[in-house]
Amino acid sequence: MEQGISIRAIGGGRVKKEETIQALAQELEDVKNFMDSVIQSIGSGIIITGMNDTITYINRAGERLSGYSREDVINKPFSIFALREKQSDIHAFFDNPDDHTTRREGWMRRKDHTEFPVGFSMNDHVNVKGERIGKIVIFRDLTNVYKIQEEILRMDRLVSLGKLASGIAHELRNPLAGIKTTAQALSEEMPKDDPKREYLNRITREIDRLNDLLKTFFSFAKPQELNLVYCHIREVINEIIPFLFKEIADQGIRFNESYDPELPKIKVDKAQMHQAFLNLFLNAIQAMPRGGELKIEVTPTTLQSSDGLKQNFVKIIISDTGKGIPPHIIQKIFDPFFTTKPKGIGLGLSITYQIIKKHGGTIKVESEWGKGTSFIINLPEALENP
Repeated sequence: MEQGISIRAIGGGRVKKEETIQALAQELEDVKNFMDSVIQSIGSGIIITGMNDTITYINRAGERLSGYSREDVINKPFSIFALREKQSDIHAFFDNPDDHTTRREGWMRRKDHTEFPVGFSMNDHVNVKGERIGKIVIFRDLTNVYKIQEEILRMDRLVSLGKLASGIAHELRNPLAGIKTTAQALSEEMPKDDPKREYLNRITREIDRLNDLLKTFFSFAKPQELNLVYCHIREVINEIIPFLFKEIADQGIRFNESYDPELPKIKVDKAQMHQAFLNLFLNAIQAMPRGGELKIEVTPTTLQSSDGLKQNFVKIIISDTGKGIPPHIIQKIFDPFFTTKPKGIGLGLSITYQIIKKHGGTIKVESEWGKGTSFIINLPEALENP
């Protein structure tokens, strides 16, 4: 009888021990799943490698940013990402073992072989005994950050050059007024049939041209306050087009326009928008001296900001079939005083850029050399639409 009780006690203790082990195993599995869900939810890419630089883990953000799936990279060498640091290439993880926690910037290659800027850090991957068993690389896409930095630099240049232009314009305006007054006075004193009057008329015309140029400088240097009104973008464009009909016809340009029937209203300064779009249309016309097609497409669109918020816009595409813009200068076309025209001063697109930005919009250019250019403008939908 005592022996039976002893066997039952031993059996019961074994069952309890097994249940405890199973409970602990389940807890460990739950912790593992929790940690994995946390890592998978992180917005930054995470890649873990072994001591031989082969990849053992990549999270979902890493897959999304790189274009590779988990199956593509596991047990592959980390070198497939071609990660390189600014100013110095990173050939292996172990070149600088004492400098692995520093935040760095560089470039990484996607699956489609395109490169994108990244901010990244490298840390030792250690086991529970504190032994190093590989590396952990954490990275994030800096494309939008670089775009914002470029935008800030561009606006700084606009402000600096605006102040310079304003100073120059003020210094020139008074002497020009004096020269014009003197020329007009001399012209009045001369007989009407005196051939020298033509020289004075030329002086007056050139001074008027310089004054127009100074007005452009002032428009760039001291942008006017916005006088906002509710309107449709078609109204703005239709008020400009009649001034362009002669040039369009003289150069044999085909003019096509397309407007979505459900366009929302926008809130803009019509006078400044006239100036912005007139600059874009004139550029397109001048790009087609032997004819071509000038096209306007306007549609509603929704854009998402970097913080995830969505906003409605009116999208305007102005395209031409001219010779296009060379790739090496396309990044400079909105810079003040940059021009490829022999008689241009390089302020038209800079002023257009300023005006669009002041209205909370965006403008970008796409061009293919030998085929044409498109300017894409997005203007925010009016929040209140009477």
